[in-house]
Amino acid sequence: MNTKEYISSGIIESYVLGLADPAEREEFERTCVSYPEIREARETFEISLEQYAMLNQVQPSRNLKSRIFAAIDMEKDQENIGSVQSLVAQMPSKNKTGVVAMSGWQRYFAAAAVILLLISTGLNFYFFDKYKSFNNLYDQLLASQTELASHNQVLQTKLLDYEKAVGYMKDPNMVIIRMPANPKGPDANSLTTVYWDTVTRNVYLSVNVLPPPSENQQYQLWALVDGKPVDAGVFDIKEGPGLVKMKNIPRAQAFAITLEKKGGSVTPTMEKLYVLGKV
Repeated sequence: MNTKEYISSGIIESYVLGLADPAEREEFERTCVSYPEIREARETFEISLEQYAMLNQVQPSRNLKSRIFAAIDMEKDQENIGSVQSLVAQMPSKNKTGVVAMSGWQRYFAAAAVILLLISTGLNFYFFDKYKSFNNLYDQLLASQTELASHNQVLQTKLLDYEKAVGYMKDPNMVIIRMPANPKGPDANSLTTVYWDTVTRNVYLSVNVLPPPSENQQYQLWALVDGKPVDAGVFDIKEGPGLVKMKNIPRAQAFAITLEKKGGSVTPTMEKLYVLGKV
């Protein structure tokens, strides 16, 4: 098992926060037994949550009662209050002197019931507030993990492009045609490279330097065959070393790139000839 990928998958956060389903929890617990590093990662996350809770603990405010009724299910609290009122109603009423006649244990019982009610509602509100904080923290961790995974995918794609380009350069059947800027062209800094497979006749293009075209324009590669330009396909500028696969060209004496309308043209626009290279 690749423990690093497993740890970064988010299963630890889901397990600790109680969001994993029973099957995931059972599998995770077995994995913790087999892999100490996963168990240590779980313990580290649990400690970080505990530290976060300690740093952000909030003392109940004086207006706790009104906030409780606004944040917690009113019907449940009303039922609890009704239960206390019922107990109080069952206690002896005032005697002729106006003093409540109740025994010692009844007074303790009534006081304890009220205290327990206040503690219960207070804890409900406290844990509800902490749940929201932990839920926000989990969302932030999940978003951060998703962003890291996306960046990792981009880096892997670029690495594959590098490896593919290096492979083409080492292939003895590959002819490399450097196409410098047209001396009379629109941009003196333009530079591209064509990789032409002499066996399969596949053509790959690497854009080294070309100015970005406008939205309604697109670059087009041409192959010069027996003195006539042959369309080799249109392309968009790609960042990095990635190669763009163009049309198959059986034979050619040279390659060139012009800037045409989006979608390409039937014939090249010579005044917009950017690069040219002989085979």
